[in-house]
Amino acid sequence: MKNIAIGGFFHESNTFNPIITSQEDFLVYCGAEIYDNSEAYLQARGIIEFFKDKPDCRLLPLVFARAVPNGVVDKTLYLRLKEKFFQLLDEMPQPDIFVLALHGSMRVQELGSAETDLLAEIKFRYPSIPIISGLDMHATITDKMLQFTTAMVGYKTAPHLDALETGYHAAQMAYQIISEGHALCMGAVKIPCLIAGEKSETDYPPMRGLIAELHKLEEHDEICAASYLLGFPWADAEENGVTALVVTKGDQQLADSSARYLAQKFLAVRQNFGFSSPAFAPQDALRLALQETCKPVFVSDSGDNPTAGSTADNTTLISLLSGELAELARTRKILVAGIYDPVAVVAGKDRLNQVISLDVGGRFDTQYCRPLTLVGKPLKLVADFGLHKASLLLFRTDEFDLIITSKHIGFTGIQMFEALEIDYLYIDLIVVKLGYLTEDFKAIAAKSYLALSQGCTDEVLSRLAYSRAYDLV
Repeated sequence: MKNIAIGGFFHESNTFNPIITSQEDFLVYCGAEIYDNSEAYLQARGIIEFFKDKPDCRLLPLVFARAVPNGVVDKTLYLRLKEKFFQLLDEMPQPDIFVLALHGSMRVQELGSAETDLLAEIKFRYPSIPIISGLDMHATITDKMLQFTTAMVGYKTAPHLDALETGYHAAQMAYQIISEGHALCMGAVKIPCLIAGEKSETDYPPMRGLIAELHKLEEHDEICAASYLLGFPWADAEENGVTALVVTKGDQQLADSSARYLAQKFLAVRQNFGFSSPAFAPQDALRLALQETCKPVFVSDSGDNPTAGSTADNTTLISLLSGELAELARTRKILVAGIYDPVAVVAGKDRLNQVISLDVGGRFDTQYCRPLTLVGKPLKLVADFGLHKASLLLFRTDEFDLIITSKHIGFTGIQMFEALEIDYLYIDLIVVKLGYLTEDFKAIAAKSYLALSQGCTDEVLSRLAYSRAYDLV
């Protein structure tokens, strides 16, 4: 019987966001809890599904913790999660291998890379035991991560649709080691550049062609995995950048040469990366969208995208809609999804259908925006929405309907609209705090624009205050 220790910490940490990600932001599952909650952690589910029909394998579930991207993680919280990880491990049989579901760009106050810290501790305690990890496509690969792991594999889709498959892939490589006797080798080449997330959608060139190269390499009998790990552009972090990574069945020369091949392919198309949607300054994107006759038209507030770790309380676009574009906005039905403001939710929830003055936004992002006072009616309150049990408040002004949330969550799907009983297909303009649209929104969007707003997830990377010199794409 082989013992497989499984666990993982999953967070994309934006160093330009002043919010410290805390306990209330995380979903934490310890030990066997993960089996009933694997839908909330799809990489873990992929690992579990691979091993469920392997009678010669026993899973040792540890700690699984994940949160919506946000600012760096509270140090005390991380150390507590890490302590629990090893406490559970000490209570279990000796593992034969570790299979981890990590992000790759989780950062902790004062410590830096969480993945590097966790992997170093595992390697210190279990120096001879292999470590396999699945990763997000936007993982930032440090030299020590390469040193401490036997093999890694990343997502191949953006938007990310293959988290489960990536966990399954990592588990497959682990099984090749413990049951088939393969000694895996890993080769990696760093490409010193940062690429804005919305320039690397995998349904569009050049990323589509680069992903095809990964699949082509993985058809080789001796290659177990091939990945582009793009780094996370909204983290001013040491060793950030793109990594081409290949895992082979014991052939280091093939791993190294294949990684070099992928790096060369990336560099050959570096100048071809661009936005997949029409991208304009915020006022221009809104004006163009408001003049469209099809519906619904989407505008992404890309500089304040919480799924890339922004504060989600930037008021730039709603200031435009209630200010210089107000006259045009009043001729259209507009939904803004949304803004993170727990104070505004509390202020409005007991005053439904009353005309009130409500201060919204600008509580966390004090660099790029300021709070905005809106006059309107709170129409509906929904409690305990989604995995994070957020409260949603629908607030109506003369220019737009605004969804205000009590927790820092993503605005990623129609479930939020359905919970608030919004007839979203008949809305002229839907403004979302996103970059590229999710599959949910792509399915209903008649047209979409990218608003190049300034904020913690600014797509114009040259406007961000990096402390290091990066080659920016």
